[in-house]
Amino acid sequence: MQAKKAAQNNQKSVKRDKKAKMISIQDATCRLIEKKGYENVTIRDIAEAGGVSIGLIYKYFPEGKFDILKEISYQYTDELLMTKKPEKVNFDDFPGYIRNVINNMQQYWKDNSSLTKALIMTALLDSEIVDEVKKMNFKNEYYKAVSEFFCLFKGVEIGDRDPAEVLMDWGIAVKGVIICDVIYSLSLIRSEESLTDLMVDLSLKIWGYKEA
Repeated sequence: MQAKKAAQNNQKSVKRDKKAKMISIQDATCRLIEKKGYENVTIRDIAEAGGVSIGLIYKYFPEGKFDILKEISYQYTDELLMTKKPEKVNFDDFPGYIRNVINNMQQYWKDNSSLTKALIMTALLDSEIVDEVKKMNFKNEYYKAVSEFFCLFKGVEIGDRDPAEVLMDWGIAVKGVIICDVIYSLSLIRSEESLTDLMVDLSLKIWGYKEA
């Protein structure tokens, strides 16, 4: 029994160490992108800034720095949408849920404006990240699960449309408004509240929401 308990404790320690190193890699990547721009950041830079080996980075993120960004994106999405914490979600109040999600998205982009602007500029000027995005499968199991999460809400009716495609449409619409606000400071001519209302209305229409 003691040997089994020791083995379990060792496994937990390994998992904690792995998580800490992955966070270190992700944090280093974000800091470097803010400072140097995505195209100028190398895996060696990330290894030095994160205090890990190049080999370890490729062990956790086989596709390199874009793979790191994808993992950050997945974690952000899970936290934002609360897909891993359904017990904290009121599935009878889709409008309230969407408004909370959008408010948190707006706050995140404000809090991380340097990083988001750096990534936007990269997407505009550098074909590398655009090519990586094109290769992404937005109908993989992860996005399929996220899209089906939305369909659990009372009043959401998408008919025979593919939930993953609806999720993509929603992401394009909402992120499009937020990115325009980041670039053009739309909040100077439209109040932040009105922009939020606009995105909520778009979201409800895209997801076919019908109030009972």
